[in-house]
Amino acid sequence: MHELSLAKSLLRRVEAEAAKAHLVRVTAVEVEVGTLQAIEPELLAEAFKAAAEGTSSEGADLHLASVRAEACCLVCGEVYEPRWADFQCPACGLAEPQILKGRDLVLSAVTGEQAD
Repeated sequence: MHELSLAKSLLRRVEAEAAKAHLVRVTAVEVEVGTLQAIEPELLAEAFKAAAEGTSSEGADLHLASVRAEACCLVCGEVYEPRWADFQCPACGLAEPQILKGRDLVLSAVTGEQAD
């Protein structure tokens, strides 16, 4: 389950951002997930919840936004949406893509409560 390792990595980034912002409690985390990451959102949410126990992010709401994949064929220049494990260009039939987006996991926002 690669969601657990992703959740732990995400939590480290969230905790670092929370510390920079002087947050004592993280209430919400927003993440953009590329469709080529092959992540099960429910598994990532559960893994994040488990990883966050005992940290300032415990109980934080995890909001995941899906980012559609986009590729450009290096042979014919067609821009298309590749599918997981299928990078064949619909225009020329070759699988020579340059992935433009959809493979990232981006922490887009961390919100929470600051100390009084």
